Amino acid sequence: MSRKLTGRGVLLILVGFFGVIFATNAIFITAAVRTFRGEDEARPYLQGIAYNQTLARRTEQARLGWHASIGDRRLASGTLLTIDVAQSDGKAPSGLVLTGELRHPADEHRDRALRFTETRPGHFETLVHDLPPGRWDMMVSNSRAAPFRASRQLWVR
Repeated sequence: MSRKLTGRGVLLILVGFFGVIFATNAIFITAAVRTFRGEDEARPYLQGIAYNQTLARRTEQARLGWHASIGDRRLASGTLLTIDVAQSDGKAPSGLVLTGELRHPADEHRDRALRFTETRPGHFETLVHDLPPGRWDMMVSNSRAAPFRASRQLWVR
């Protein structure tokens, strides 16, 4: 036996359909807002104000002719991150103290601070334990006066 479709039935179907859509959207929007704040940097406004100083540091680094090669290698004890820094003449600059940050592109709670050790002139290493596989952004800078910065996206296996 089939029932006759009335205006009240159509109204209930429409309300039910859009109710499911609105409830699903509310769940996804709430989850998105709670898990990602929408910013990549902690203080983007202040970085925008200081952008001229950032450009000056980049110009000074280009004038010095320094360049870096960043690598990673999975070991049994963790992931070895390496940086080779050289001047334009191929020699290693002296007096660098490199620090950095390993950032996960989707979850800031996975970010890790890095402190590098110079194992030979111009070659710096750090060992990171329990690094899950995936894409990571590595940013390195000199913590002394010389304006040196380098970055690279890594795919850790």
